[in-house]
Amino acid sequence: MEFYPWIKTLHVFFAIVAVGANITYGVWMARAAKEPQHAGYALRGIKFIDDRIANPAYIGLLVLGILLVLGGPWEFEQLWVAAALALYVVMGAVAFILYSPTLSKLITSYETGGADTDEFRSLSARSRTLGIVLAVIVVVIIVLMVVKPG
Repeated sequence: MEFYPWIKTLHVFFAIVAVGANITYGVWMARAAKEPQHAGYALRGIKFIDDRIANPAYIGLLVLGILLVLGGPWEFEQLWVAAALALYVVMGAVAFILYSPTLSKLITSYETGGADTDEFRSLSARSRTLGIVLAVIVVVIIVLMVVKPG
C-alpha cells in the first residue's frame, strides 16, 4: 500500500485545521471589541484554540512535511522546501517567544484591569501586529507549498 498520498492528505488536513483556527482569532477579537465585557471569554477561547488545536496541527504539519520530503520526490535542498522550513522556524519562534506570552499577558491584563486600560490596549495592539506578521509568514509558506517555485 502506498502511504505517500495518505500522509499528504493528512498534511493538508493539518494545514486546514491550523490555518483555519488561526483565521478565527481576528473574528473573536472583532466580536470582543464590540462587546468588551466578553473580551476575557474571547481571549481565553483564542488561547485554548491556539494551545489545543492550532499548535498541535502545526507540529503535525512539520512532522508530516518532513516525512513527505523523505518519502517523496522532493529534496530539502530545493529552494521552496528550504525556504518553507526556514519560515516555519521563524514562525514558530515568533509564536512561541512573542505571540503566546503576549496573549497570556493580554488575558491577565483583562482579568486585572479590564479592556479599558492602557496596558490592555497596548497588549492588544502588539497581539494584533504579531498576528499579522504570523499570518503573512503562513501565507508565504502556503504559496511555497502550492507553487513550489524554482
